[in-house]
Parts: sequence; structure tokens; C-alpha cells
Amino acid sequence: MRVARSPSRLLCLGLGSCVAIAIWDSSTKIGGMAHVMLPDESFSPKRIESPPAKFGNTAAKALTDEMKKAGANIYVAVAKIAGGANMFRNVSPNMKDIGLENSEAVKKALKQAHIRLVAEDVGGSLGRTVELDMDTGKLSVKNVRGLVKYI
Repeated sequence: MRVARSPSRLLCLGLGSCVAIAIWDSSTKIGGMAHVMLPDESFSPKRIESPPAKFGNTAAKALTDEMKKAGANIYVAVAKIAGGANMFRNVSPNMKDIGLENSEAVKKALKQAHIRLVAEDVGGSLGRTVELDMDTGKLSVKNVRGLVKYI
């Protein structure tokens, strides 16, 4: 998880079933990004303390808390998400779709944090890399085949 201000950019490499949460405040041009690996803490061994940005159910609050400390106005901030691919669907038809569970957990957490989700590029079976531009709030999403889209 990182927070930055214009003219910086934040990059999240190698999203498979993971989900990137990008939150941006247009009034201060402060944004942040978290790389969510698992839907919630129940997926992690109890003996290991993990950062809240690792989990879909806690990452949005952790990220907005850090953005507030940096001076962002969370009340006008918007979110974009990408990732959540079903990377293992061909391995076993009975295997859980962690990408879908991550996406759903992130969406629920954003709603609870009162952050409006304005764009998403989730699902499918391809990995992605994303980059958030603090000047514009645009999130570039590049899949493993090299196709780039802006959301």
C-alpha cells in the first residue's frame, strides 16, 4: 500500500487473482493504491500478523486512513479497481475463484468506507499490471498480452 501526490504515479505489478484498489482525490491530487491478496484474514495463518492492505475487507479503510494523513479529502475521492482474475480455473473445476472473492470483498469494503467505485476491470483469466496517475486519476490497466486500457 502506498499514497502519493501529483506528479507521482503508483504502479502495481503482476496482479493475478489479486486486486489493486486505486483511490484518488481530484481536489488535492492525492491518491493511493493497495495490492489486495486475499478476501479476508481467515485465508491467512493465525500465527502470522499481516498488514491490513493485504485483505479485501480491510484494505480500503487502511488506504483511506493513510490518504487522510497525507491531506486527501476522502469525501470527494473515487475508487477504481483492477485484477481479480480466475488464474486457476483450468487446474480444477472445484477450486475456489479467489479472484472473484477478492473483487467482491473489495467492493463491499469500499461501500462500507463510503468510497464511490467509478470504474473496474476485474475477472477474466489474464494477469494485469496497473498504474495510477496522480495528475489525472486515470488508471492504466495492461494485461499480459500487452493490451492497455484506461479506466
